[in-house]
Amino acid sequence: MPNRTRPSAIPHSDLMTRRTRDRILLPVALSLLLVVVALVTALTGMVYVPVAAGIIALAPLVLAIAELRRLIADSRDILREMATIAEKNEEVINSFSHKIREPLNNLVLLGNMLSETTASPKQQELVETFIASTGSMVEVVNELTMQTAGNITFERRGEIRFRLGPIIQDTIGLMKLNRRHDQSVVVYDDHGEGDSEYRGDPIILKQILIDLLSAAISASAGRITIRIQVREAGEREGSQKVEFTLTSNNPVVFIGEGRQPYPLAGRLIRDYGGSWQEATAGTGSYFVFYIFMHRADKVTKPVAASTLIKGMTAEKSRKEMKDLSILLVEDNPINQRITQLMLEPLVRKLEIARNGKEALDMFGTSRYDLILMDVQMPVMNGLVAAEKIRGLEMSTQGHVPIIAITANAMLGDREQCLAVGMDDYISKPIEPEVLIEKITALI
Repeated sequence: MPNRTRPSAIPHSDLMTRRTRDRILLPVALSLLLVVVALVTALTGMVYVPVAAGIIALAPLVLAIAELRRLIADSRDILREMATIAEKNEEVINSFSHKIREPLNNLVLLGNMLSETTASPKQQELVETFIASTGSMVEVVNELTMQTAGNITFERRGEIRFRLGPIIQDTIGLMKLNRRHDQSVVVYDDHGEGDSEYRGDPIILKQILIDLLSAAISASAGRITIRIQVREAGEREGSQKVEFTLTSNNPVVFIGEGRQPYPLAGRLIRDYGGSWQEATAGTGSYFVFYIFMHRADKVTKPVAASTLIKGMTAEKSRKEMKDLSILLVEDNPINQRITQLMLEPLVRKLEIARNGKEALDMFGTSRYDLILMDVQMPVMNGLVAAEKIRGLEMSTQGHVPIIAITANAMLGDREQCLAVGMDDYISKPIEPEVLIEKITALI
């Protein structure tokens, strides 16, 4: 049988080009031609021909205008559809990241615990190979997270209260997830500006910094050091002007003068009423940009109950790890068991709640020194549970530290946890040393 070739699909862009040419440009050209005919015949003294040509010229012009309006409406529909597709893709990546980090977290913790046990040289070699392979998987997932973090999200977030310093430090930490940036050093000079509190969308600031830093690091052939400095530069209509300066030890291009269309960082800066300036001086470069942010209202945090009792010191007495009573809120039985194996030898008591509702019930009947809270759980998730716990504490003037331990590691997840009142955040796969450091810092 002869081979039959399937007709190739015409790209959507080609269809739009043909539609614009055939239904808009050609009718407009015909209309202009008729107008020229009308003018020429009018100059020669004719009367009826110019009038007829002018009337006929209106028809293709009206058709072209109608088609242009339909084209604009169709383009808007296409943009909305693209936004929906982008959101769905982001949801798929978020879901993949969450699902893969759960078992990865268990593998990392088990590998660490196995390496601490006595074993034969052959067993030790197998454990080290297991740990190295798991580490490679973690790097792959982190690279995926980093690539997604550089893309603008379509989700509209409400106002979040945040401090500038931790947001910048967290962005620098996010940059370190990418192995391609191993030869780069990003330093944040904090001279007190980092303690300033603002309200708004800190994810936008992260996206600006990630885009600028990625562009500078990718454009440099050798090792590069970038320093970030921040200062407040006046107010305008109730908004605070905040100026950011990025300096590098190598000549780099952050955005590029006159570049069109602007990359993500440039569009976001302009959308927030800001502007930028960049230049190369000697062997280095600098990039200065500013955006306007709203200052956060001062909030008086509840004082610990013990400080309200006369005769007791105002300072909270610190506890040792071995004296702690910890509530672990986790729905996955495997995660529960592995965390038990890791923490039970180190603390006085470790109790488990399978969801946010159980955590609330146990919080109301027992006293805990610290809560480790998962985010995605049935019945009641960790964000809702943390918010309700903070609401209960308003009446008792107490405060139990909450650390989010979650497989949610995408851009904005940390801010969501802190916005509902959690004290710290750690994404899976976790390192036991990092978790212990965070626990120690809060007790």
